[in-house]
Amino acid sequence: MKRPYVIVTPTWCVSSGVRVLHGLCHELRSLGLEAYVLLTNNLSQGGPVLNPAFHTPAINAQMDSLWPRLRREAITVYADGVPGNPFEAERVVRYVLGKEVLRGDENPAEFRLYHSKAFPVQRRGDQRTLYYLPVDLGLFNALNTAPTLEREQDLIWIGKGGRYVGAERPPGVREITYGWPPTREELAAELRKTRFLYSYDTLSATNLEAILCGAVVVLKTLNYHEWPWTRRDIEATEHGSGGYAFGDSEFEVQRALQTRPEFVANIRYHQQMFRQLLWEFVEASQAHFKA
Repeated sequence: MKRPYVIVTPTWCVSSGVRVLHGLCHELRSLGLEAYVLLTNNLSQGGPVLNPAFHTPAINAQMDSLWPRLRREAITVYADGVPGNPFEAERVVRYVLGKEVLRGDENPAEFRLYHSKAFPVQRRGDQRTLYYLPVDLGLFNALNTAPTLEREQDLIWIGKGGRYVGAERPPGVREITYGWPPTREELAAELRKTRFLYSYDTLSATNLEAILCGAVVVLKTLNYHEWPWTRRDIEATEHGSGGYAFGDSEFEVQRALQTRPEFVANIRYHQQMFRQLLWEFVEASQAHFKA
C-alpha cells in the first residue's frame, strides 16, 4: 500500500502556483492514489474554493477525524513559500514553485521537489523536477487566427496584484487584471486578437498563454517575486525563451516570431511527459518515506 498525499494550498484561484498545487492533487487521484488538499487562506474572491472540474477533496471539514491519521501516515506537500511545518506532518515534500531561496534551516529529512529545472540555486541537473503546466492547450492556441503582426490589439500584464513599481501603461493598451477578462475562455479570446503583450511579470503563466495564442510577449522587466532574473534563467526553463521579445526592437520581435514554434513544441512535449514524471515522483517519494 502506498502512503496517501496531502497538498497544503490556498483555495482555488487564478494564481498559477495555486493551480499547480490543486492540479497535483487531481493528477495523483487520477493515478488511483489517495490524495487530498488541505486548504489554508482563501484567495477565491467569491468564486469556488475548489475547481469543480477536478477531483480534489478537501479535508478541512473533517480535520478532527482525518488529520490525526494523515499527519502520521501521509506525505504532506508544502510549497516553498510556506515556512517550516505548520501542521506538524511527519513526512514532508517541499515543492519549490519559484526560484529557490535557501534560508539555512532546511530540514534534510524533507523530500525536495522542483517545479522547474531553472529553480534550484545550484543547477546540477540531478534534482528531481515535476513540471506541471496548468494551461489548457485546447483553449490557449493560435488556431484560425490572424498573423501576429496583422493584429491590432495590444495588452499589458502587470501581474501580482498590479503592484509593480514603475510600470508604464501606454495609452490605448488595455490592461489584463485578475478581474478582466473574467473567464479563462474570454482571456484566450482576447489573447488570440493580441499582437503584443507587454509583461512586467517574467515567469507568469499569462505570458505562456499569450505565446500559445500567437502573441509576442515583450518582457518589460526581468524579475520574479522581487528576485532578479536573466535571459539565461528563462532559457533554462522547460519552455525556453522562444516567443519572448527581450525588448521591443524589430530584431527581438522577429526573433520571438521565429522561435515561437520551438516554444510550442517544448510545451507539448512536457505536457506529454508529465504523467511519467508524476509516477517517478510517486515512486521516489514513497521510497524516501518507506520507514
